[in-house]
Amino acid sequence: MEFVAIDVETANADMSSICQIGIACYNEGLLSEEWKSYIDPEDYFDAINISIHGIDESTVKGSPKLSDVANQIYKYLDDHV
Repeated sequence: MEFVAIDVETANADMSSICQIGIACYNEGLLSEEWKSYIDPEDYFDAINISIHGIDESTVKGSPKLSDVANQIYKYLDDHV
């Protein structure tokens, strides 16, 4: 089976405040490719979220915005389960 798994971390309770994204591609049950990036959510970081994943403003400083990596993400997700 071929599929793609995606995981995100958020800066706060807003689901669009993505501060890290990871993608894992599997082919015949084996990991075939992976990609990850910190993302500048252009939003505030809530202490509860920081306590869960350890990512804060200093971690994402200089990281791309989601729109900057959107095409790269589409490459993994288009036409995949």
